[in-house]
Amino acid sequence: MSELKLQFTDNYDAVRWAFDLSHNSSLRTLETTARSITAAGDTASSFLRAVLSTVTSPLPLDLVVNYDMFEVHHYSPSYLRVGRISPSEWATQALDHLERFKVFCEMYVVRHFRLVLCADVLDCDIEDATRALKSVVKAERMNGGFDYLSCEPLIISEMRTHRTRRTDDEVGVGGAGVIVTCAL
Repeated sequence: MSELKLQFTDNYDAVRWAFDLSHNSSLRTLETTARSITAAGDTASSFLRAVLSTVTSPLPLDLVVNYDMFEVHHYSPSYLRVGRISPSEWATQALDHLERFKVFCEMYVVRHFRLVLCADVLDCDIEDATRALKSVVKAERMNGGFDYLSCEPLIISEMRTHRTRRTDDEVGVGGAGVIVTCAL
């Protein structure tokens, strides 16, 4: 497996050059993090569409979006979050999910893919994180947000990023660690 990483940028010519995936006939996965899409803001959609526009592989493509526990925290059972999340934080996280799903829809116009939401959490958090992702998907489905997809989003749990302590998820807030990875 080959891997290429690049930070989100406004320079779309540089993106297309760095991510010229047209010569990769076996590209199967494009991977990013929910946090990086949120941190990139308006840049995320154009950046990811530019990347997808270079994909010529005939193979089905998986778009894997890694969610850490902080990205799905407000969807966790109330007994886990009591007193930990304010109404304004709840609203902000709900808006973040809506914005991400809008980005996915815009990307799908450029290239069809299977949406894979990955709970990238410690083993002790897998059950709560996958339950939370199912709630996120259910809420979006109820709003008709997945009508464009050819199949339901897949929810998986797998430790994708190395963490040595629980607070490692907080590293990178505000844009540091904003990365997209392609796997061949």
